[in-house]
Amino acid sequence: MADTPPPLQAGEHPVAGSTEAELWYGMDQAEKDIKVSPLRVRDAALNAYVHDVLCKVTGDYCGSLRLYIVDVPEFNAQMAPNGMVLVFTGALLRMHDEAELAIVLGHEFAHYRLRHGLQFWDHAKRTSAVFATIGVGNGLVGGLAQLIGMAGLFQYSRDFERQADRVGFQTAVAHGYDPQAGVRLWTRMLAEEKASKSSKPFAVFASHPKTAERLEDVRAAAAAIPPGSWHDGRDAYRAAMRPFLAHWLDEELARRTYDTSIQMISDLRADAPADSVGLFDFYLGQAYRQRHGDGDAARASPLYRDAIAQPGAPSAAWREYGLDLRQSGQRAAAIDALKHYLQLDPQADDRAFIEQYLAEMEKP
Repeated sequence: MADTPPPLQAGEHPVAGSTEAELWYGMDQAEKDIKVSPLRVRDAALNAYVHDVLCKVTGDYCGSLRLYIVDVPEFNAQMAPNGMVLVFTGALLRMHDEAELAIVLGHEFAHYRLRHGLQFWDHAKRTSAVFATIGVGNGLVGGLAQLIGMAGLFQYSRDFERQADRVGFQTAVAHGYDPQAGVRLWTRMLAEEKASKSSKPFAVFASHPKTAERLEDVRAAAAAIPPGSWHDGRDAYRAAMRPFLAHWLDEELARRTYDTSIQMISDLRADAPADSVGLFDFYLGQAYRQRHGDGDAARASPLYRDAIAQPGAPSAAWREYGLDLRQSGQRAAAIDALKHYLQLDPQADDRAFIEQYLAEMEKP
């Protein structure tokens, strides 16, 4: 591998004809496709919020960075060498506060500023498969697998990952973010990894240090920071993410990785503000029901019952609660619940089916 290049300076561009210019060109071509991808989340308020956190972490470099939030239910983020920043909605769903987002963005910023992508490229550019991975000439429009591949292009060495962890942590803490944020985040990610039935690590972590090792590293780093007036930005983060939770949770369940989804949703529910408890009760019930393992139906039913008693429950919680009552023979209560569901959602896609159930139950 070539000598280690100096850190990238704010506003710096590669020298024409250099290896770095070649790398940036490939990234620029991929970025054109990501700009028009239907998976790109264009909500102005969400983009403004995440961009603001990005700028807090990156300072003078912010003007050189372009943020793209992509609707992919995986835990991932990437800062490409040309300043393209990808943040997956699966990561936004799993993080609980702004400090955790700052830690993740700080990690990716370290890769960018320390030119880890250039060092990787200089080593790997002789491999013809690299350009295919980038997607030059292939396009990324609408390609979920290609977008995931784009974010996983730079499989950095574990030494690079450890360096990015250290620098990212230092960067976030230097901006006043809670040093314990990384501990909270990686404790939950380790629990999610352990819940998986797969013997393989999550794809996004394949080149990283083992999650347990990473957690110990961030715990040690946080313990070395003296007490101070740190902030986690939890309220602002929750407010920014709240409008999208139901959609992201639907996409999470569509992955059909129910063991890890149950762990993740349980973590969200345990830490939820009052106005979101009903939402997480409902989706935890859905995860159990869809997993359909031994005892899962019995686990789902009380969650639907609890959901409708809490703020934030979606109208579908009344439908699932009513169908549970119908199946258990509680006809009058089932009728009330299903009618309430239709009142809450008059344009429900399944209205005809629910009305048919009601007609059957109301027959003398």
